Amino acid sequence: MRQLAKLCAAAALAGAAAAGAARAAELPPGTVIDARTLDARMKDTFQGKTIASLLPDKLAWQVREKGLTITLKASQPWTVDRRYQEWTEKNRAGGVKIADGKGLENWQAGVPFPAIDAADPQAGTKAVWNLLVGQPVGCYWSQPRYTFVTFDGTGGIEREMLWRFSRINMVGRYCDPQGKLTLGDGSVRSKEILVALEPFDMRGTGMLSAQFMNGDVARSWAYVRSVRRVRTISGSSWMDPVGGGTDMVNDDVDTFNAHPSWYKGLKYLGKRWVLAPANTDAVLWRPDAGSKKDMYPALDLTKAPSWYPAVAYEPREVHVVETTPPPEHPYGKKILYIDAQYPLPRFTEIYDKRGDFWKWGTWISKNERDMEGNPVVGTYAGGMYDFKRNHGTLFLSTPQPIYNDPKATENELSVGVLEAIGGG
Repeated sequence: MRQLAKLCAAAALAGAAAAGAARAAELPPGTVIDARTLDARMKDTFQGKTIASLLPDKLAWQVREKGLTITLKASQPWTVDRRYQEWTEKNRAGGVKIADGKGLENWQAGVPFPAIDAADPQAGTKAVWNLLVGQPVGCYWSQPRYTFVTFDGTGGIEREMLWRFSRINMVGRYCDPQGKLTLGDGSVRSKEILVALEPFDMRGTGMLSAQFMNGDVARSWAYVRSVRRVRTISGSSWMDPVGGGTDMVNDDVDTFNAHPSWYKGLKYLGKRWVLAPANTDAVLWRPDAGSKKDMYPALDLTKAPSWYPAVAYEPREVHVVETTPPPEHPYGKKILYIDAQYPLPRFTEIYDKRGDFWKWGTWISKNERDMEGNPVVGTYAGGMYDFKRNHGTLFLSTPQPIYNDPKATENELSVGVLEAIGGG
C-alpha cells in the first residue's frame, strides 16, 4: 500500500510538471501581449527567455494599467559602420581611461568602454560615457522637421509642434570626410541647435548649445522672439523643461544629456534582457497627410491614452544604471536602460524626490544609411509619459533624417545661424 501511495504521488508530480510545461509555451514572433493576456503570458518564453524576465516592472505596469500593447519581434542585431566597429574593437584593449572623474584619456572614436565589468566601481560612469560619445550615428545628424505631440491622458492629442534639430559631434568623428577625428581643440563634445517652426506663437524660438568634455557648464544661447535677438542663457538650462508644454527636460534628451560629473551618483545595476523597440520599420508620422488618422498611422486615436505607437518589441540586452541627480534637479532618481550591443537609449525610469514613480521614457531606434551609404543607428522616435499628471509627449522623426552630410561643417551650428533661422 505504501509503495502504491509513492507511485501515485510520483505520478501526480509528473502530471503537474507536464501540465506546467504545457502551459509555458515558446511564443512565436507576432504574438501580441496586452492587459488581457499579460498574466497568462508571464511564464511563457520568447527566444528562450520568460516574458516576466523581459519586462521591467514599470513597463509591465503600463501594459496592465495604461493600455500599452507589445507585439513580439525576433531580435535583429544592428549593422554599423566598419570604421566605427574598428575603433570600438581597438578600445577593447582597455586603453581608454576616465580622467580625474571628468573627461576621457586615450579615446579617439568608437565606443570607449566596449566591455564593462560589473565589479568595476566606475562601471556606471563608463556606461554613461558610452552613451554620450559612442552612439553609432556618426558625425552629423539633422532633422529638418520633427514633431512633438503632447497628449492628455483622457482626451487625446493636445498640441502638435514642428521643430528643426541638428547635432554635430566635435569628437569621435570616425566618418569625417577629411579624416579629422576632432574639430577644434577637442574640448567641445558636441553642438546642437533646436528651433521651433510651428505653431505661430512659438515660431523662431530656439536654442544653440555646446557641451564640453571636461565637465565645464554648457554654453547656451536662445533666440528671443519678442526682441528678435540672441541672448546667452543660464548654465543650468540643462535641467530646464523643453518648451511647448512637453513632459521632458533638456537632460532627458537621449535619456541623459548632462556631464557625468554633474550627477551625485551613477550606480551600475548590471546587465539584463528587456523587450524594446530597437528596429522599427513602422511609419509613425506622415507630416503632410490630411487627417490625424493618416498623419499618425501607428496611433489608435480612438482610445485613451492614445500616446503609444504600434511598434514591435524585440529582446535586447541592456546595461542598467541608477543615476542620482544634484539637489537642484527636478528628479530624485533616474534609471537608464542602455543598449548593450552598441550604446543607444532604450528606456528611462524616473522617480521624484520622495521616491515615487513619476515618468517613463521609451526610445525607438532604426538602422538606416547615411548620405554616403554607410550604416548608422539612430533614435527615430520616442515618448515621455508623466503618470502623475496623466500626460504624454511623443517625439517623431522626420521621415528621412540626414546623417553625415559630407558638406556639413560646424559653421552650420552657430549663433548667427540660430539668429537667421529664428528670425526667418
